[in-house]
Amino acid sequence: MSVAARKLYWITAAVFLMIVFLSYHKSTAPSSPPDSRTAHNDINKSQNYDDNDGDYTSGDGDNLYTGDNKDVKPPAGNKPADGSNYPTSPPPTTAGTNTQPNTSGKYDTLVVIPSSWTQMQNRQWVRETVFGIRDNLEPCKKDDGNIIYKFYIYGRSTWGKSTIHSSEYNQALVRDLYGEFMEFNDNYFTNATVPATEKHAIWGDALDWAVNTYIPTNKIQVNKVLIFDSTAIVNLPKMEEAVKASASPNGYLHIWGSDSTPFAAMISFNAAEQILEHREELKVDHPTKDIVSAASTFYAEKPATFKITRATGQLWASNVELVAADTAVVGQVYQLEDWRRISEKLTIKPTPACAVDQNRKKNVALLTSSYIYVDMCMAEASLPSAENKRIYADKHGYDFVARAAEFAQEEHRGRRLVWGKIGAIQKVLPHYEWLFWMDMDAIVADLDKDVREIIDFAEKANVAKGIKEEVSLIVARPKRDKMLNAGVMLIKNTEWSRAFFAEVQTRAPWYLKSSYEQAAIWEVMNEPKWSSGVYIYDGDDHTMNTFPKLYEKGNFVIHFAPAGCPSVPVLAALAKIKAGESAYGIGTE
Repeated sequence: MSVAARKLYWITAAVFLMIVFLSYHKSTAPSSPPDSRTAHNDINKSQNYDDNDGDYTSGDGDNLYTGDNKDVKPPAGNKPADGSNYPTSPPPTTAGTNTQPNTSGKYDTLVVIPSSWTQMQNRQWVRETVFGIRDNLEPCKKDDGNIIYKFYIYGRSTWGKSTIHSSEYNQALVRDLYGEFMEFNDNYFTNATVPATEKHAIWGDALDWAVNTYIPTNKIQVNKVLIFDSTAIVNLPKMEEAVKASASPNGYLHIWGSDSTPFAAMISFNAAEQILEHREELKVDHPTKDIVSAASTFYAEKPATFKITRATGQLWASNVELVAADTAVVGQVYQLEDWRRISEKLTIKPTPACAVDQNRKKNVALLTSSYIYVDMCMAEASLPSAENKRIYADKHGYDFVARAAEFAQEEHRGRRLVWGKIGAIQKVLPHYEWLFWMDMDAIVADLDKDVREIIDFAEKANVAKGIKEEVSLIVARPKRDKMLNAGVMLIKNTEWSRAFFAEVQTRAPWYLKSSYEQAAIWEVMNEPKWSSGVYIYDGDDHTMNTFPKLYEKGNFVIHFAPAGCPSVPVLAALAKIKAGESAYGIGTE
């Protein structure tokens, strides 16, 4: 490749990254961002429009866009071959449980974890090891524990400077990153790109965001802030014991680390405020140090109003025998095999971030996909689409669950990726009473309508018909379509539904034949053995969902299932809905 060609290649890759990341602005409001339940935004743009329903016409033709072009190989790194969302997590640990929700708005600790955008696997290990979160099947709807944790995710100046950072490689990472944002509501993303060595900027910015933005925005109070990198293994109970033994009533700064590098710091809230007040002075006086090390030196030279303690934290030396069993912090751990061995030795007891939801099995979960296809079609719309669904779920007290792993595993099963929808339903169903499945390109237009109204009507209608079998599957068949629309479904957690979807999975003729899983569902539900468990809104274009050309004000869900990529109309409709306006006419071209 010539020099000119190489330059053109890297310029193209850099422009792509700039467009993707600058198009995103993500804030972590406590309510319900796309990642969590309200305003997190555009980063969760990784859903699939795999509504694939290739055989229904809906007035838009039968060659519907599925995104999973078999001629395009997914870039390595998007999802592991075992179908898991992220690299295998550490061995399970016995987490403590909170049975009483904290509704006071006052928390003992705000845990802030600076993390490079590429360190998705480390964030998953931290979730499991420190907080006992193994997956997102039963997400925290509210921060109702005694602690709150947030990952402060930042960029890296190495983007585009290494041969490994090709455009294809970065796309795979972005797809995974967006998937993470949709699946977990536990992060703040900043476009800042800083060298990993600039701890003053990374930790300083993270602490500033926590104290001066997150806490006042969410109108909460905290006693202290704990900050540590996502490459550090922390034993939170041991850290709490250490601080309790050495804390001063005037406040404290307790640092764990090596002689030159801190791995973690626990800071009383009043001390954190003082440190940030003098941040610029700290940086001028100690430009080569991170903010907490600079603060410990700065206040040691002046009459300090809070106590400073430096404790030993072990730098990982690639030998678990060198790690003392009573160590509170081990820093710079990058490999899963190391993380596992260290965690086992330290016997860390996770600290739950939220109370146990005693009513979850009686509740509804809005379930969708967080898998972004290799063509990146829905990347831009995925996060706003997830945000729309999360806001709806939060408004009605429902859970929001987004899944990618079940779609990723279809890459290795030889089936169209949209079959991941069935696997996701089977995975999540045991945790709830009802699942409300929505494809990525389906959005809630009427946020006030409660989906239980649709359930109640269907149940009463079946009783009126004298059908003894309880309703376990509720779907709609549009007037102009020859089968159901599987882009929006309601599934009850019953033996019938579990057996039904297991049967759907066996319909091999539809693995690669249009309309894939939708046709398989239609085939099974029309068999005498299964028909009594289904309620179908037959010839109904408005109750469960509608298509853009048929949309009327007050319709519940709009399903954008065009012959091309639906990203543009989805974004346009979401903007209208967010502004309190009608989405009428969008997507009808």
